[in-house]
Amino acid sequence: MSEYDVAVSFAEEQRSAVEEVVRAFQERGLTVLHGPEQTHEWWAHKEGGDLPDARVRFFIPFVSGVDDFTTAALRAVKAGDEHVLPVLLGDVTVPSDLLHPHVAYVRGTRPDQLADAVVGRIEAAEAVGSTGALVTDVVARVKGAVPVHEEPVVPATFSRYAEQDATLRFLGEQFAAALPRLQRRGFVGTAHVGDARIAVRVERAGDTVYALDIQRGGIGGDETVNFVVGKQEGQALTNGWARPVYDTAAGAAVLEVHDFSVLGGGGAPRSYRREDLFTALWERIDAVLTSTVA
Repeated sequence: MSEYDVAVSFAEEQRSAVEEVVRAFQERGLTVLHGPEQTHEWWAHKEGGDLPDARVRFFIPFVSGVDDFTTAALRAVKAGDEHVLPVLLGDVTVPSDLLHPHVAYVRGTRPDQLADAVVGRIEAAEAVGSTGALVTDVVARVKGAVPVHEEPVVPATFSRYAEQDATLRFLGEQFAAALPRLQRRGFVGTAHVGDARIAVRVERAGDTVYALDIQRGGIGGDETVNFVVGKQEGQALTNGWARPVYDTAAGAAVLEVHDFSVLGGGGAPRSYRREDLFTALWERIDAVLTSTVA
């Protein structure tokens, strides 16, 4: 069985830089397990029988960006694995939750600087009687530290009704701030903002040229936001409605908008952030007013 001071792992884009560091290691008398194919991906996909039959003092993954394999290596160090020694290249930033508060990681930009630091670590390990470990065992522990990618779930704290409240407040505030600007175009815009209804009205010479009611609840359920265009009397109508949903891919709440005609009509339901929904509503009003004066 062969014995080495260090075994190295690297990302493809690090190849030339790592070769310089390996030469600096060897110039200082270190024995290095290193092959041109031994990238992070190579180590991650090799099983025990396919790995080198060797013992090493340190397994060194070079870290210039945080991917699954280097994340696993950092987790292994944080868990107390004394045979994994990540080397941080350049100004790479490692998330604080992956760093051990009492471990000083090797960092540097020059090959000689990194080589001196690793020699120092080896001398310190020898001074306390630390011995090498099987490469297969070290790599297995690293691979065992790969985080499990769980399917995203809707947080327990997500509330459709809280999002409904926030949407009504936001739209009320935005319309109240935006409507006065219509005076420059010869229109008068007002917004009556209540707890369950926002009444948007645009007038010209006393005639209502655009009306929009934004209501709490509607045909989609009492947790939805309903949109009614035009002044309606005594009947429950809708020109579109929005249901608060949680987008697990984005990790945020959004509005699933069913548009019959409030935004122009047609098409499958579409997800909007509150800000984007207001923009779409305002652009629709602008289009209607432009056609009014054309």
